[in-house]
Amino acid sequence: MTRYIVTFLLFALCFCPYVGAQSNFEIGEKFLNHNEIKKAKSVFKEFPNDLKALEYLGDIAGFEKRWDDAINYYEKLLETKPDSPKYNFKLGGAMGMKALEISKFKAALMIGDIKTYLNKAAELDKNHAEARRVLVELYMQLPVILGGSKDVAEKFKAELHSINKVDAYLAEAYIHKYEGNDELMETAIKNALQQALDNKKLVERNYLNYELGERAAALKIMPDAAIYFLQEYAENYNYKDLKSPAWAHYHIAQIQASQNNQDKALTHVNKALASKFNFPEAEKLKRQILEM
Repeated sequence: MTRYIVTFLLFALCFCPYVGAQSNFEIGEKFLNHNEIKKAKSVFKEFPNDLKALEYLGDIAGFEKRWDDAINYYEKLLETKPDSPKYNFKLGGAMGMKALEISKFKAALMIGDIKTYLNKAAELDKNHAEARRVLVELYMQLPVILGGSKDVAEKFKAELHSINKVDAYLAEAYIHKYEGNDELMETAIKNALQQALDNKKLVERNYLNYELGERAAALKIMPDAAIYFLQEYAENYNYKDLKSPAWAHYHIAQIQASQNNQDKALTHVNKALASKFNFPEAEKLKRQILEM
């Protein structure tokens, strides 16, 4: 009998810490899924050698706009898996976001690495729509001296048409907007909206909901579709998204106000103000709604 007790104790000592660790990790994921970011971050920091924990920490750093921290986490991941399209894309994306916030001279020094990682992500994953969307914008924005090229942007846009029509038309709209062709841009946005309405599965990332709704609202087209996509964005908002849900409610309030739906407009502008501290645009809109 004693032998069995000893065996049981050895089993407990060997496996209980592991089970506990697994449980803690799952708790961290639950925090993350419920947008309890700080709690999730504290849990994942307990797993410094776990690749998924490092990825979560990188994503959280990006959500908090701590781009240097995000870059550090993604670099660690790439050291372990240099041919991961996901890690290459995330590193290139974090570098790109950092480049937007620093001086033009320092940003120019980062362009080579940004292009390398994003192109590698697209090369490794022939169906990576998000990488191609970013590359379309990057190659349109960059001057020729830094490797900008409309032809390359068009190539990635063409590839998107066989991957995801919503992304393809949004990329097309960006090209037309950059060239100042508002009529063709609007047509492309309408096509993107219609594709998304016809096949909801094409809205693979929640942020696509915001892009569709915001652009429809800005162009004052397809208001019902715009409201639908913006509501979807706000309801499914998570740590992977770039814009506060307050902006979704703000745009819905704009649309409702334009249709003289004062009560609905007021409801959404109040939600916007409750979600975002210091929101002068929403404060101004609320005053306009109250004067309706």
